[in-house]
Amino acid sequence: MLLPRFSLRTTLIGVTVSALFFLIAGQALRGHSWAIVITVGVVGLLTTFVFHAGLYALTSALSRIVGTQETPALTSQGGLQANSDQQLPPELEDPSS
Repeated sequence: MLLPRFSLRTTLIGVTVSALFFLIAGQALRGHSWAIVITVGVVGLLTTFVFHAGLYALTSALSRIVGTQETPALTSQGGLQANSDQQLPPELEDPSS
């Protein structure tokens, strides 16, 4: 499903929150310092969210182009193991451990 289903209640809540934000933004344009602080804070949070979403989309697209690569896992003795799910047969295990 590409888009989630929104109910009428969700839409009305979104419209109400937007109306309150733009009411405060209008007060900020009139020069009220408390409204300027709230508006700058909300715009800063939204800008941060959009920036992080853009970086996520960029890294997701690049990982699809470049592909994924398995990184080796570290063993308890500090050695490298090709896959962390692979277990050595009992005859090849180190008897000192």
